[in-house]
Amino acid sequence: MHRDLVKFIQTLYNTKEFIPLHEPRFFGNEKKYLNECIDSTYVSSVGKFVDIFEEEFAKKVGSKYAISTLSGTAALHISLIVAGVCSDDEVITQALTFVATCNAISYINATPIFVDVDLETMGMSPESLLSFLEKNCKIVNNECRNKTTNKIIRACLPMHTFGHPCKIDAIKIICDEWCISLVEDAAESLGSYYKEKHTGTSGKVGAFSFNGNKIITAGGGGVIVTDDEELAKRAKHLSTTAKIPHK
Repeated sequence: MHRDLVKFIQTLYNTKEFIPLHEPRFFGNEKKYLNECIDSTYVSSVGKFVDIFEEEFAKKVGSKYAISTLSGTAALHISLIVAGVCSDDEVITQALTFVATCNAISYINATPIFVDVDLETMGMSPESLLSFLEKNCKIVNNECRNKTTNKIIRACLPMHTFGHPCKIDAIKIICDEWCISLVEDAAESLGSYYKEKHTGTSGKVGAFSFNGNKIITAGGGGVIVTDDEELAKRAKHLSTTAKIPHK
């Protein structure tokens, strides 16, 4: 199937050569702002540009809060933590994804469960998700429990492949019915909307990436979006090395 997909994409560009996922272009004030950032000495996790970026990004996607992170993987990692995923939990995700999705799950010592994708979106199939839950799970004390492993399925982590939104509204309905937190891997989908709603904003939290091959890039970095003030504060706390003020 993947060979057919590659051939299909090549026909769109009338070539049989390698097609890069994305080639970063810098046409504006990037060098000017980079020099300004260096001159200010705020070149890491805080500073004027970080604050402006978080505010503008939240406006762009329509979320109340945006929290910058070291990478898209870090954004996923922290998103899962603030969504309540713990060691020994299970997280449903899709088989077609970049390894960062599952790396973030493994960092918490949780276990990924893979369900199939829809051919037309290349994102998680709501039908496959529901079929797995109906066959293998039960609700116990408002928690979704895997009948085979007896572990709690704490979250569902769909990914919007190549920026194509999956059927996130149907996935959200299923997650709500099965007491599962919805976390969106929107790393590749900045600027993508599904039914007039920006990707990454349907669940508890969403994660974006600014790696060199993404829609916009900072060379690296990521961001978490949410409408929940407490989750935003927790994410900011964790993303800034969980420092607590003291003497």
